[in-house]
Amino acid sequence: MPQLDSLACLELAGLPAKLAEAITAAEMPRIGEGPYVKPLTELLTGAKISDSGLFLACGETVEMPKSQASLCLSGLWLLAGDLDRSHSLSQELPCRDGSFWHGIMHRREGDFGNAKYWFRKVGPHPVFDRLSDWGEGEYENPFDFVDECRHAEKNRGGEAYQRCLLAQWAEWQALMAHCLAP
Repeated sequence: MPQLDSLACLELAGLPAKLAEAITAAEMPRIGEGPYVKPLTELLTGAKISDSGLFLACGETVEMPKSQASLCLSGLWLLAGDLDRSHSLSQELPCRDGSFWHGIMHRREGDFGNAKYWFRKVGPHPVFDRLSDWGEGEYENPFDFVDECRHAEKNRGGEAYQRCLLAQWAEWQALMAHCLAP
């Protein structure tokens, strides 16, 4: 997996060491479904969200508000490759960040029209601003990026696919850092 950017490193530093290690060791998510990341899945399976935070299977706790814990867990399930678990969380989050995770999940499962619906629900978002400045214009807006991913998915391994992979990785990092920020 490519390196985490500096903002993501800063925000992920507040996570338990086992979880941070599993995140940095995970394979980069594909444009579509997969890969299944077993070490991260093992840490997340059985995770509980309470009013004081997120309780992981390894017995560690991430202290944060309940809504923030749900957002982070939705994003972590995306990284772990379990789109269904991410979806079950994001669809219950009536906020822009939840809609953002929901849009990413539908884009990865190949439901591109539904992905755009959820990105419309997000509206203006600071992560979009950050991503439009990232790279060389690979992520101008979420709607064009959905289209780029749809076309790139048809030609896996091509240059467009690689650009989309990197942009999607930047997107995940930026949204996770945003959700972890106090």
